[in-house]
Amino acid sequence: MLQKVMKEPSEMVYIGATLYQKLETFAASISAHSEYKITAAHFAQYLVDHYGEIAQDTMIATLKN
Repeated sequence: MLQKVMKEPSEMVYIGATLYQKLETFAASISAHSEYKITAAHFAQYLVDHYGEIAQDTMIATLKN
């Protein structure tokens, strides 16, 4: 089931300790409410895969103004 929801995380990106802690908190909550062990990397990958284009469009529109 997990494979249907997200791809395996790959490559590394430095995001800083504060943002990483937020990702870990979200991932831990998902893990606690499901039968899957979700990592901060899984959660970040999911966000990019599912919301990346929306964020891209929003940032472009914001920066154009």
